Amino acid sequence: MSLNIVVTGPESTGKTQLAVILSEKLGLPLITEVAREYLLDRLGGYLPSDLLTISELQYREEAVKHDDTGFVADTDHQVLSIWWQEKYGPLPRRLTELYRTQGERFYLLCFPDLPWQPDPLRENELDRQRLFDIYVEDLESRNLPYAVVKGAGEKRTLSAIQAITVYKESSICCASEN
Repeated sequence: MSLNIVVTGPESTGKTQLAVILSEKLGLPLITEVAREYLLDRLGGYLPSDLLTISELQYREEAVKHDDTGFVADTDHQVLSIWWQEKYGPLPRRLTELYRTQGERFYLLCFPDLPWQPDPLRENELDRQRLFDIYVEDLESRNLPYAVVKGAGEKRTLSAIQAITVYKESSICCASEN
């Protein structure tokens, strides 16, 4: 069974750091957040067309780095979909399609309990809890497997590893029943 893990959630919740750590600890390829690299060249602003480009680049990044063992992704189309809806409203068909057709994955939803870290690409310092609630609603409405990770440093990492262990055990259990 392939283990595909996505670290997701609002801005400044430790997603990138956690994804890097989990990739190393689990020996799985890391799929980076394409948006960060793309937008660093466009600090003056971005357009809806930029988000569509980012979604295609993220899709390609995942396709290139995905193998039979799985991956750890620092965000995926869930983040892009929520971001689009927050900025521009209803999702375009292509973004809906990319999100809907993603393969099976387990989401680690980072709780906004870490201090805000300023960054020129971040926009929602005072809105992280509301956005967290949107992530929960999205995961539940799509019936996607997820766990919330909390705490700082090693505590956050251990929370994530424990959630992954429980997910793997339940997946093996359920797969053997079929």
